[in-house]
Amino acid sequence: MKNVFIVNKASRTGKAADTWAKIDEYLKNNKVEYQIFFTAGAGDATEFARQATSSGEKVGLFVMGGDGTLNEALNGIADFENTLYTPLPSGSANDFVSGIGLQGDVVDILDRALNTEEYKIYDIGKVIYEGGERLFGVSSGIGVDAYVCLQALTSRLKKFLNRFGLGAATYGLLTVGDIFTMPFIDGEITTWFKDEKREFYFNGTIFAAAMNCKAEGGGIPMAPNARPDSGYLTAFCAHDISRLKCLCLLPFLIAGKHEGKPGFNLLNFDKIHIKLKSPMCLHVDGEHVGFFEEIRFECLPHALKIRG
Repeated sequence: MKNVFIVNKASRTGKAADTWAKIDEYLKNNKVEYQIFFTAGAGDATEFARQATSSGEKVGLFVMGGDGTLNEALNGIADFENTLYTPLPSGSANDFVSGIGLQGDVVDILDRALNTEEYKIYDIGKVIYEGGERLFGVSSGIGVDAYVCLQALTSRLKKFLNRFGLGAATYGLLTVGDIFTMPFIDGEITTWFKDEKREFYFNGTIFAAAMNCKAEGGGIPMAPNARPDSGYLTAFCAHDISRLKCLCLLPFLIAGKHEGKPGFNLLNFDKIHIKLKSPMCLHVDGEHVGFFEEIRFECLPHALKIRG
C-alpha cells in the first residue's frame, strides 16, 4: 500500500508549516516511503486526492490542513473502498478530527496510522444544490452559520486570534453580529428517516444545519447527540423566534443544552429537502459554496475508512 500526503502549509495563517516540520522529521527518522503534494490554492487538495486514489490500488491518504483542506481531499477520493484516510489537523478549528474522536497530536495520529492496517468506518454527508453537489465530514448548512463561515474566510479578526491560538473563537463572535443583520427566510422542509416522511413549514428560518459530527464552528455542539458512525445525520434548525430570543438562547447552544428550547429543532434524517422563498448562504465544512433556494442533504452511511 502506497502512502500519499496532501499538505496545506498555509493553514492556520501559515503556522501549519511548523506542524509539517514535525511530520517530515518523523517520516525521515522512520524511513517511511511516501509521495507528497503541497497545495497552493483552492481545489488543489481535491485534484491531488483524485490522482492518488484513481489507480485501483490501496492507498494510505494522509491530509494535513484545516477542515477546509480535509473537505477538499474528501471530495477528491475516487475509490473509497481502497482508500484509508488519515486527517492530520493543523487548522484553527479541527472539528472533523474532534468529531471522530482522534486523540493526540499529528505525530501521534500519524504513528498509529502507519503502524496498523486496522481502521474505523464513518458516515459522510452529501449536499445537492443547483449546479452541483459536495461531500462533507462535519456539517453543511444554510443561514447564519453559513454566512459566518463566509465572513471568516477573509476575517481580520480570525487572523488576529490565530496568532494566539484562538481562531476558533471567531465563529462565535461573528455569529452575534450576524443574528441581527442576516435575513430570516420562510421555507418548507421535508425529511425522510427510516422510511418515515415528515413535512414542516418554517417561518423565519435562521439556519438549518445538517450535522454528521456533533460540533462545528470551532466546537459549538449544534447536535450534541450526533455520531459520525450512526448511519444517519442530524438536522438542527432554528426558526420562528425573534432575533433577541435567538441571541438569548446562544449560551444554551454553546453549552449543548438547547434541545427542546422553543424555536430550536433537532431531527435525525436519512434525507432532507429544504425549499426557501429566497436564497440563503450555504457552507460545506465551513467553506462557502453560494446562495440557493433549494438544497438537499443526504447521509452516505459507513462510507469512509479512517486510520489513526
